[in-house]
Amino acid sequence: MKNFLRLSLLLLCQIAFSQKNEADYVIKNVSIIPMNKETVLKDKDVFITKGKIISIEKSGKSKIKARQEVNGMGKYIMPSLSDAHVHLPEEEKDLKRFFDLNLMNGVTKLRSMRGTWGHKDWRDKYNSKDVMAPRLYISSPPISRNYDLTKEDIVAYVKAAKDNDYDIVKMMSIKSQDVFVLFDDVCKQYDMKIAGHFISNPKGIVIEDDIIFKSSFNSIEHLGGLIGEPEKLESRINALKNNDIYVCPTLLWYKIAYGLFDLDEIIKIPGMEFYDEKTKKEWVEKTKIYREKTGKEAIEEELRLYGKEMEERLIVLKQLEAAGIKLLLSPDSSSKYTVPGFSALTEMQLYKKAGLSNYAILQASTVNFANYFNDTTYGTIEEGKSADFILLNENPLEDLNTLQNIEGVFYNFQFLNKTDLEKLRKEHSLY
Repeated sequence: MKNFLRLSLLLLCQIAFSQKNEADYVIKNVSIIPMNKETVLKDKDVFITKGKIISIEKSGKSKIKARQEVNGMGKYIMPSLSDAHVHLPEEEKDLKRFFDLNLMNGVTKLRSMRGTWGHKDWRDKYNSKDVMAPRLYISSPPISRNYDLTKEDIVAYVKAAKDNDYDIVKMMSIKSQDVFVLFDDVCKQYDMKIAGHFISNPKGIVIEDDIIFKSSFNSIEHLGGLIGEPEKLESRINALKNNDIYVCPTLLWYKIAYGLFDLDEIIKIPGMEFYDEKTKKEWVEKTKIYREKTGKEAIEEELRLYGKEMEERLIVLKQLEAAGIKLLLSPDSSSKYTVPGFSALTEMQLYKKAGLSNYAILQASTVNFANYFNDTTYGTIEEGKSADFILLNENPLEDLNTLQNIEGVFYNFQFLNKTDLEKLRKEHSLY
């Protein structure tokens, strides 16, 4: 009996030793941007088993053997990116294109901000290790001031969101302060967070700042409440910080909506090859018609005012970052001249124009997104974390434009190399 136990223990030890010294993948001799601090870890071997980083060691010093090897010589890896404000396609048939455009740009996590009750089925179907699609975080159908909500309505709505594992409740506006307080009470009861527009009402109904900032809101979109009210800016920034509320500025949406672009240049931006000529021509014609109808002088004045507001947005964004407010990143690719995945870099370039460092910009799309969802499995590159990263030719802390040429995406137990990414591009490109 003793001999049997000794033999069993020996076999278990051998199996454990074998498993510890074997890996599915190794990224050899690569530089790491870990994103847990602003640094570069050079000449590292990164070992991956079952979608997890099991070891990070000095290159060539490990005894671990890997079944597949990726040459990282002269390259960099950093956590993959997120888009914190997407509008999913209306029809499921359009999801694959939407997902692939994000994946080929290293965007592996998406927060939907215009939800439907059907999105639960999509999330359950596509958030699977059997499907190569970005991880979906879903919001409930948006609440607005158009709804006359009773307590019973609110309880039924929030309970449905909770029971179906929706990540957040989306709010665009609400009827009154009393309804908001009631709504917030129910959200607290069910431990549901609210995300959306800063709560204001154009009919003059005011909701006190103290009520908003101490509510279940955990992110405010579009710099709501921070633009056009300079006398309240300092107190609101302090309230955001004190109540750990994130901000998702969506600068690109405003630059496009305000017409602050050159028509000849914008249709040539990266990603436009995924739209057909007819669509692009219609976009340009509609813009030209609007500008001609408005008139030269009126357009110039409009652009002057919008340009001034855009400058205010950039200044406020820098103030938020300097104050330690946690930023998320999204171009809000829900309008013309934007491309899922591709427009994330354009949004980053606007953050850069506001004066943010590359590290702060990348934080908004990596570790901040993970922290927003209290998820410790990704967002940084460390032993024990998910293998969820992108492979780059240059150091993104020095040049964000290296994100235009992603060499590989490791995500969901799989590695998409340059050839795989090129296949995706050819599958969806129209040219």
